[in-house]
Amino acid sequence: MVRFLRLLAAVTLLWPTSLTAQLEPLGAPKGTLRFDLGGLFQSADRTFLDGGTRDYLADFGSPAFGADRLPFLAPADTVLRQLLGQSGYRLNLGRQQSHGQLTIGSGIIGGALGLTSKLTLFARVPLVTTRVQARLALDSTGADGGLNPAHPALGNALDQGRASTFFTTFDAALADLGARISGGSYAGNPALDSLARDIQARAATVRDQLASLTTDPLSAAYFLPSTTSPTGVALTNLIRGLSDTLVTTLGVGTALTDPVLANNRLTDAEFGGFVTDLAGPIAAFPLAEAKIQRAGDMDVGAIYTLIDRWDRRGAHPGGLRLAVTGTLRLPTGQRDNPAVLTDVGTGNGRYEAGISGTADLGRGRWGARFTGGYTVRFASLRVKRVGLPGQPYAPAGNLANITFNAGDVLSLGAQPFFRLAPLFALSGSVDYWVAGSDAARYYRAKDAIPGVSAADLAADSRRSALALGVGVSYVGRAAHECEPRRRCGFPIDATWRYTNVYAATGGRVEKFRTTRLEIRWYQRLWR
Repeated sequence: MVRFLRLLAAVTLLWPTSLTAQLEPLGAPKGTLRFDLGGLFQSADRTFLDGGTRDYLADFGSPAFGADRLPFLAPADTVLRQLLGQSGYRLNLGRQQSHGQLTIGSGIIGGALGLTSKLTLFARVPLVTTRVQARLALDSTGADGGLNPAHPALGNALDQGRASTFFTTFDAALADLGARISGGSYAGNPALDSLARDIQARAATVRDQLASLTTDPLSAAYFLPSTTSPTGVALTNLIRGLSDTLVTTLGVGTALTDPVLANNRLTDAEFGGFVTDLAGPIAAFPLAEAKIQRAGDMDVGAIYTLIDRWDRRGAHPGGLRLAVTGTLRLPTGQRDNPAVLTDVGTGNGRYEAGISGTADLGRGRWGARFTGGYTVRFASLRVKRVGLPGQPYAPAGNLANITFNAGDVLSLGAQPFFRLAPLFALSGSVDYWVAGSDAARYYRAKDAIPGVSAADLAADSRRSALALGVGVSYVGRAAHECEPRRRCGFPIDATWRYTNVYAATGGRVEKFRTTRLEIRWYQRLWR
């Protein structure tokens, strides 16, 4: 890159002293075919949310990992609150630390053909590599939860047998108590009879709640309090207290065994296995890295130059140039894979149509390019895991056909420049865009997931961003220099720009650092 810039500077010093064409032309001269080659590299390890910044994969972590990120744990939390008599209780699996980085590299091949002095047709095809590197680590120090060892699908035979013994013993004790109550064993002692009936009802409720958490095929929790945690000790003492009352006070002949709880706090390796287990609720690929190399979304369009009084012969450098561009984006890229939770596709999977205007204004060494555009993003059929953006571990059971309509985008930009030498300039850039709210609905009625709204996918989707940048440009050919018997110079345009997303509001916006290099070569076909 340094050698390239030195070469351009040397060329400009040998060029005539008139300051010409410091902004790349918007279209191609009549009868000219322009070849476009470009490179784009974007990197983000932070995102904006509601004006603040956080790690790119912050949604995958939590200081008290549980139902806040794994919503399918909420029903188990409700049962545990009832058992413990603690209205604010939530199972804590530990501190999930999450760090990540998104990189997108694009090689862009394109071309443009000047049909007339005003009308140019163009096409661009990007070859894209997306990569997300994830570094997740679970620290369960201070946590109180672990894997349910008796889960009917994910548990082990030994603990499933222990759970079966526990409930068989529990049922036998309840049956014994019921027989004593119905046989009048406590009829002569009203207080004892009342206690027996109260314990019978309470114990039956506890038994059913523990069964729903431990072994029920439809509702068994994937995680339980660990045996040695304060919550686990409280549950064990609850059962031991019932057992003592049943045996010592009420004379029941069967003592209850301790309940089956998690054998240990959840480890990082165990959680990684849980995410990828095909028998589990998430059934996803490992979270370490997601990478795709494919073609991106192709752009085709036209540029119509309304006014071109830029760097006219015999006039002061600068002037006015105004053009309108229409662009159609085709969904030729690869969409993200819903089985890869961190995946970023090489394309958006939808058609987009945009209209934009560009005005170049300048005089002498100073000038600026002003842009404004509006992009309509059409609805498309997508296969997605339905869930809120802040709950990225959506279960595989939430996979559904979705009609997804991304919000339209309004963009504004300004690119001031200063001509350092003939054909060579420094520039700055200010770009602002705002995206409207997304909309999502189930594709068909039979695709709907009971109790899950497709609109969750569009939550917090309205957002805006401001990016600032710097760049250099070399323009070796202006339109008027391509007339017969006039020098055209090197038929090359080259630009290099670096931009950084400086601020954002609303929903999630990647804090991209972007480097872009573009080279254009012109070939005359006819006059």
